[in-house]
Amino acid sequence: MSLETTLTDIISRLRQGKFPNEQAISQGIVLRVFQEIGWDTWDTNVVWPEYQTGEGRADFALCHPPSKPAVFIEVKQPGKAEDAVRQALEYAFHAGVPFVVLTDGRTWSFYLPAEQGSYDDRRVYKLDLYERLPPEAAAVLHRYLDCARVQSGEALETARKEYRSRNRQSQAKAAIPEAWRELVEKGDEHLVEILTNAVESRAGVRPNADDVAEFLAGLGKTIIVEAARSNTTQSRVGISSRLTPTRTPSKTTRTGRLVLLGKAHAYQNAKDAMVIVLPELAKTDPLFLERCSQHPDVQGRKRRYIARTSEELYPDREDLRDMHDTLPGGWLARIFHTGDDLEMNW
Repeated sequence: MSLETTLTDIISRLRQGKFPNEQAISQGIVLRVFQEIGWDTWDTNVVWPEYQTGEGRADFALCHPPSKPAVFIEVKQPGKAEDAVRQALEYAFHAGVPFVVLTDGRTWSFYLPAEQGSYDDRRVYKLDLYERLPPEAAAVLHRYLDCARVQSGEALETARKEYRSRNRQSQAKAAIPEAWRELVEKGDEHLVEILTNAVESRAGVRPNADDVAEFLAGLGKTIIVEAARSNTTQSRVGISSRLTPTRTPSKTTRTGRLVLLGKAHAYQNAKDAMVIVLPELAKTDPLFLERCSQHPDVQGRKRRYIARTSEELYPDREDLRDMHDTLPGGWLARIFHTGDDLEMNW
């Protein structure tokens, strides 16, 4: 009987609930699978049941050479296989066994106990017999547990290659934000060229490369804003991102808390948030408010947010020109009224 045929029968019996406990799974599933992939299940020096370690007992040890474990198998009752991961990996690690399998008959999880990271990180593959056709499941079991492949070291080497490949992908993904930060802060010539060409296509005029590089460098200066409602909603905003304070439901005010450059600030409304943010940023960059005043998004629906004079803030309302806050360097910020927006793309 082939492994595929055996797995078809096992899956059918699993769905009927024929394997209610660890003993039934061991005898009716695990040993049948071992037999089909080349292990001599009658030789207890090769397929060793209840293998004693210094830390405890592994349900099975697949041995090569005889009496020397190459793989530990931990069998658990249905739905409980992953509950034993810590125990099984500790047994294997202390016994110097490089490969561990946890199964409840339906799921088979393959681990490299000596690798780094969490238990999930050390899992190379998880096979669910309900989710794979018998030929696919058979291929996985042969890849990791076939007797000839275990004895030759191919099975372990395959698992290690797959683990390292996946681990490298995770490391590469984690490095993306830092690599991007370095590129924009240094004004990478390829980024400068791409953005310069895009601006020229949009505006019809080619910008100065230094201006483009300066803009990119500004993207690397990150502000973290935590806008909190009563249940604490968090959002993150960069200098190049849009700052939109959290709205409190059924109220016209926008209360919350923001964290700017590591320091927490409470605000009662949009104006408070802006008057907190702008001076702090101006302290780190003397030209920040100048650049802000020139940005197209600093213009509200009718009036400017930041200007040198009150007339620029309120060109249409002379009666409101005393309503402003003073910012560093002689700049003025308009005091907000109901309906005003605070959406500034810095």
